[in-house]
This record gives sequence, structure tokens and C-alpha cells, in this order.
Amino acid sequence: TGNFSAPASSWPKYEHYRDNAKSFSGISASTFHNATLTNVGEAQQLNGLCVTSNFLGVHGVSVPRGRDFSAADDLIGGPYTIILSHELWEDRFGGRASILNEVIQLNGVATTVIGVLPPRLPFPYNQIQYLVPRPDEQAGIPLPQVQAGGAIYLQLTARLKDGVSMTSADAEIHTLSTGYNAQFPERMDANSDHLLRTYVDELVGNTKPTFYLLIAACGFVLIIACANIAALFLGRLSSRQKEIAVRLSLGATRRDIVRQFLTESLLFSLIAGGLGVLFSMWAISAVATVAANQLPRAEEIAFGGSALLFSLLAALVTAILVGIVPAWQASRTELTDALKDTARTGGGGNAGRRFRSGLIVAEVALSVTLLVGAGLLMTSFWKLLHTETGFDPTGVAAAFVNLPANRYDTQEKRAGFYAAVTAELTRQPAITHASAIIGLPLSGFTPISPYTVGGTAVVPLPQRPLAGLRLAGTDYKSLLGLTLKAGRWFVETDTVDTPRVAVINESLSRKLFSDESAIGKTLLTGLNADVVHEIVGVIADVKTNGLNQPPPDEIYYHVNQRANNGMGIAARTSGDPIALQSALRSAVASVDRTVALSFFQTMEQITNNSLGIQRIAVGLIGCFSGIAFLLAIVGLYSVLAYNVTQRTNEIGIRMALGALPHQVIRMILSQGLRLVMVGVLVGLLASAFASKLIASQLFGVEPINGLIYTFVTLSFALVATLACLLPANRAAKVNPLTALRSE
Repeated sequence: TGNFSAPASSWPKYEHYRDNAKSFSGISASTFHNATLTNVGEAQQLNGLCVTSNFLGVHGVSVPRGRDFSAADDLIGGPYTIILSHELWEDRFGGRASILNEVIQLNGVATTVIGVLPPRLPFPYNQIQYLVPRPDEQAGIPLPQVQAGGAIYLQLTARLKDGVSMTSADAEIHTLSTGYNAQFPERMDANSDHLLRTYVDELVGNTKPTFYLLIAACGFVLIIACANIAALFLGRLSSRQKEIAVRLSLGATRRDIVRQFLTESLLFSLIAGGLGVLFSMWAISAVATVAANQLPRAEEIAFGGSALLFSLLAALVTAILVGIVPAWQASRTELTDALKDTARTGGGGNAGRRFRSGLIVAEVALSVTLLVGAGLLMTSFWKLLHTETGFDPTGVAAAFVNLPANRYDTQEKRAGFYAAVTAELTRQPAITHASAIIGLPLSGFTPISPYTVGGTAVVPLPQRPLAGLRLAGTDYKSLLGLTLKAGRWFVETDTVDTPRVAVINESLSRKLFSDESAIGKTLLTGLNADVVHEIVGVIADVKTNGLNQPPPDEIYYHVNQRANNGMGIAARTSGDPIALQSALRSAVASVDRTVALSFFQTMEQITNNSLGIQRIAVGLIGCFSGIAFLLAIVGLYSVLAYNVTQRTNEIGIRMALGALPHQVIRMILSQGLRLVMVGVLVGLLASAFASKLIASQLFGVEPINGLIYTFVTLSFALVATLACLLPANRAAKVNPLTALRSE
């Protein structure tokens, strides 16, 4: 697949690949399509794809009802046909079989239904309601720009032939692209190239590092838990030394002892794994709900057979990790010493104690690494939430409308529609501002367009610089709270009959004119750079592409002079922005009942959704690091408490010889804190390395952050001291007479 998530190809380049590439059994093209269904009840805005006739075949999707598109459907001026999604067929048409060959009104055009897609298709089909043919004709771009201009708007998907590798296919596409660019240097697409990516990689996109980070965090928690349980299993050896010695003396082999301990750890791990599966089912359902708008195919996240198999394998591996060392220590029991009543060889002797101490150091080190990573991500997320965006989302909401091209076929008609709708909105007392817009910040739809600075040489189209294309109305600056830095914003007298005007952002102004004023300068647009726009204003930068992305170069054009058929309509209210949905619908219906809304969202929802992946990652990493921290502290406490139990006689003798309680407390504390400090030091070193691996996911935070490292160190030292004090205090209360009497 070539760039599924964003337009990446032109129609001529697609045809060049389709006709000349030998590595694929098929190459298809598609582009977003939006239409209004008007002859079935209330007008409804539908979201679909405009595709080539081989699209479904390339994707391996059949049409169980009706037929697929044919070559005749691909011809310019061919019949208007449509394939419905199964869900739209059931919801809007009642699932009736007579839908085939029925004529419906789509954007005011008679369109014949020729098929229905299968039900419950996965992403991205679950987000579309229909397919229509001829993306070269129905793209909303004039045919000369599509066919001769090389307008870039298509998404390409291809299926490799059997036995062809991605490497060789990628090399072929690169060769074809280079040849095309040399043959048509004047076209807009002459500087573009294409890189093959698998379908899965393209769907996952830039969320891959986050997934790897979460997997690593899960692994850390699992290792810490294994270390904890292994230490507890090893501690139990002290009470079972005599039992093991008796079994060995009666003829049991070392293999029998090892098998016994591994069986116990296996039983323990399987029971714990079963409980973990039950908890995971609930947790996965919660994550899928929270991540519905952020992750592709989030609604399909479920605990299936492969996850159950992985859980079983994890439980088996855990059983081995937990039981192998205790089993090995148990099999090395010295019979003579173990059978003596006075023997004190608990937990594998000195080797066992050293191993448990090593486990605590490892637990602390892993926990510190997780805590530092969580601290960096949380700090980064907090800074993202409070970064300067350049706009105010409070009380703002927007929806998309698509005007039928056959009725809104002139600039005046389109501009008149948007003016009438915004006027209707602002007549409502709670609505303070309204505007038509293309390029709403953080919406994910941020088109770009070439331009030329007036007075400079006009270079071929593919060599011209690009900037964000934004269409906005007179009220848009106040609607989003944009800051005007110089000149003026658009006014009502900027119409299709007056000279064209433009407003640029600060970044573009500095880039083009350095310290000079941009006001009065001109920008040239159009295929031949013959459309002149005077720069009348400069606004502060807006983080349009993402809160963690630098502001792009942006040029705003007045909607009165450049209105499109498909645009957003945004409004600001002094009340609840959710209520704007009905207000927007009523305003549109009052102007034209055949036009409907889609993609309604509040600006706060759009902003929150733009941080969805970071929010999920921070929440899960914070949860994992908290669990790891608790496990490490519990492990430290259990080892020290066990050691105090094993050293009761020694402590009694010390106190009988004059040792004071505070000296005993200091001895136990120093033992525990030495382990903690070694673990913290190792963890900080590991954190310094690991932090650089997640540097690309940080915003406004250096990977080596002294404040976070210090906070984690002090927090661990404080809590570890409290964990050590409990067994130390118990040791200080040992009665020497009781201890010596038991000896």
C-alpha cells in the first residue's frame, strides 16, 4: 500500500504505475467522497470513498449482493453508480432486497445502487457508508488539474504478485516514478516519489513506538513480579529444609525435588494467570472504549484465542522463572546439616540470601527505570496540555457540509450559502461568532497549496513552495481567538468582485520577508500563477498540525472569494458547545433542506482527540510504573522481614551482649538501604539510556532531566526507608531470653 492515511499520488502517476508496473497483480486508487442522500426521508450526509473499479478486487473484498464496479463505470461521463455498506443498507433502506438497481438521489444526482458490501467489515471500511466510481471525475478538482496538472489527492493500494518481494517492488515503483518525473517536469507531481509500505504498517503509523514502549513496560512489570515471587519461594525453603532432607534420605532424587518445586510454581502461575486473564478481559474492554477514537480498529480489540495462547505461554515461562532457582537450591540440601534440630540454613544458605538480594536490586533498578520514564512522559504530556496553541477552543464546535455541485456551481452561490448559514447562527442569542472554514486546527484535514511571491520569478508548478491552504470567513478570527500581529483581518466588503486578499501567519511572514512588513505584498496562485492576492494581515502562529508539532506555513483566503462545495461550519457559544449540533443543523436546514451535516465535534473534543495516543500511553505507563514500584517495595519488605526471622537468634545474642535497640534498627536499615541504593544507581544509569530511546515521544522535556531523576530517587529512598523500618523495628523488640531459649 502506498500512503493509505493521506493523499500521495496524482491520477496521471497512478495510471503510469498501473500500466507499467510488473510487480503487482493490481493497483487501485481512492479518495475521500462526501455526499448528501436526499430522497429517503430526512437529508443525510454520507461519508464514502471514490474508487477505481478494481479497488475491491485489490483489497480482496467481494460484493455478496449485486455486483462490483466494471470497466464501464470507470469511463469519464459513465453511469452514476453506487455500492452501499451493509450497515447503511440496513439502517436507511430497511435491508430490503429490492434496493438493487434502485435509483437514489446523491448530491442531487440520480445514482443507481448496484451492490451491497459484506457486513462488519474491518477498518477502514467500517468508517465509510458507500463507494462510487471515477475518482478522476468526482474528486472535486477540475479535470484539467487532475489530468494535466498532476493534482495530488489519491491514495494508492496495491497487491503484490506471488513470489515478488517488497524490496524489488519498491525499487520498481521508484524507477517508474523517476522516469515519470523526468518526462513531465512541469506537473505538480513531478517532485513526488512513493515508498511501499505494508497495509498493517500504514494503519498503525506513528503509534508503533508507543506500542513498543507499552510492551517494554509490561515486560518490566512481569520480570519484577517474577523476581518477587521467586524470592518468596526461595524464602519458603527455610521451613522445608528438613522435609526435603527427609525425602532425599528416603530415596527421592534431585530430579524429584526439582520437579516438585517446578510443579508448585507452575500451579501457582497458572492460577495467577487465570485471574490475570479475567482482569485483562475487563481492562482490554476499558482500553478499547477509551481508545475508540485514537487507535485504528480499536473496536476490534478483544481477548481472542491468540491472546489466550500467549497468556498460557507467559504463565509457563513465569513458572520456570519463578521456580527454577528455588528448585535448584532445594536439590542441593546437605542432609547432615538439615536433619540437625539446631540447623539454621534457611533459604538456600548464603547463596540463597545473595540471590534474593540480587533480585531486590534488579526489582528496584527496573522500577526506577519505569518511574523515570513515566515521569518524563507525564511531564511531557502536562506541557502539551499547557502549550500555547494560538487559538481558544472554549465553546467552539464545527461540522462539515457538502454542497451539491449541480446546484452550487458558482462562487457566488457557494459564498451566499455560507453567508446565509452564519448569519442565521449569529442571530441566536447564545452564539457569538460563526464562520465557514477549511483547515480547522487539529482536525486532521490540513490541505496545502503552491504559491509564488509577487515580483519573483515564476518557476514550474512542482518547484513552487507549499503552504497550508486555509479558507475562512470574516468572523473566524474572533471565533477562534486568533491574534492579529499586523494589518487587518477579512471584512465583509472582501467579495468575489473586489481584489483578492490573503492573511498569512508569522512563520511564513518571517520566512518570506524577514524583518520587512508583509502588508501590501502579493502572492500568486493558480496553475499559471496568474491569480493575485494582496497580503492584508499577519496573524500569530497556530499549532494546526498537532500540539507537539511546530506551526506550519499558512495562508488564509476569504471564503467569499474562494468558497468550496465542501467546507466546515464552526460556531462559538457562551453555553454548552454540544448544543451547537442542533443549532448548526437548524441553520443549514433553514437555508437548504437538501444539505446535511456530518463530522460534528466540539473544538475541545478535537483537541483532546489529538492527544489521545499520548493520553493512553501516559495513563498505562503510569499504572505500570506504580505497580512496579509497589512490587519492589513489597519485595524489599518481604526479604528484610524474612531475614529478621532467620536472624532472630543472632539479634538476641547481640542484644544479650549489650547491643541497643537503635543499633539493631540501624543494622537492619543499612542492610535494606544498601540494596535500595545499589538498585537506584543501576536504575538511574539504565534510565539515562532508556530515556534517549523515548526522546522522540517527549515534548519540551530533555531525556536527562535532573529534577525528575532526583524526585524519583528521593521518593524511592523515602518509601524504602519506611518499608525497612517495619522489620527493623520488629528486630529491635526481640527478647534476648526468648531468642536464646529457642536456640
